[in-house]
Amino acid sequence: MTTEKDTSKPGWKTHAVVALISLAVGIIFLSVGTTVSLIAGTSLLGLAVYHYVLALRLRRELNTPTEEEG
Repeated sequence: MTTEKDTSKPGWKTHAVVALISLAVGIIFLSVGTTVSLIAGTSLLGLAVYHYVLALRLRRELNTPTEEEG
């Protein structure tokens, strides 16, 4: 069994950064108030929630002890 880090998927830090950026841009779009910006802001807030949930799920998986096969 190798101990190399799996870099094929983004980690929890990457998802947290994407969530933070989409949250900030979504709030900016919501403050403009036009119909198109309200739709875009709401979509970005949904994207932020999605990435926060993924980040929390990945973070929890890192903290759970794994059983070693012997």
